[in-house]
Amino acid sequence: MNGIDSLKERLLSEDRMKASEIELEARKKAEEIIQAANIKAAQIEDELRQKAQKDGKDKKERMIARAELDARNIVLQAKQEAIDLILNEVIKKIDSMSKEEYSNLINRMILNNVETGEEEIVLSIKDKDRVQINLDEINKQLVSKGKRGLLRLNGEYANISSGFILRKNGLEINCTFEALIRGLRDELEADIASMLF
Repeated sequence: MNGIDSLKERLLSEDRMKASEIELEARKKAEEIIQAANIKAAQIEDELRQKAQKDGKDKKERMIARAELDARNIVLQAKQEAIDLILNEVIKKIDSMSKEEYSNLINRMILNNVETGEEEIVLSIKDKDRVQINLDEINKQLVSKGKRGLLRLNGEYANISSGFILRKNGLEINCTFEALIRGLRDELEADIASMLF
């Protein structure tokens, strides 16, 4: 049991290090995008302010308001691009994981998304030869959490890009990486935006 705990801790430590590397790289790219957008927004605002000084007071005020709105929109668009970049980088990093890393990630995701412990796992056709599911260990952990340890693999594969689907009684939980990121996008946008901006 101590060896399993040690292995889990090592895998978690490696995952944390990789997550830190991804975050650092994404932050750097996001900062570059935002810096360029801020410079461009300031230039546009400055040009419009200078032009507005030549025109009448009313026109000047309208142009300044428009310049400020344009500047805010440019910065907002840059922030959205930075968030998209980060989310796309996460998917790319997941796609480039080794079979062992990816299998460990999928096993943890299964454990975290199971509701009753009686679901059926349908893997992505893309992951057919890439993922090794440790059903015995997952079922043991589910039992220790008070759930039924009756997970099973479905013999068919889903036409999804990555991840898996959990099925039970005609209901499905879509656990593809794209769906999980899409489902958490609002929360992620707020979290990432507060970290970066």
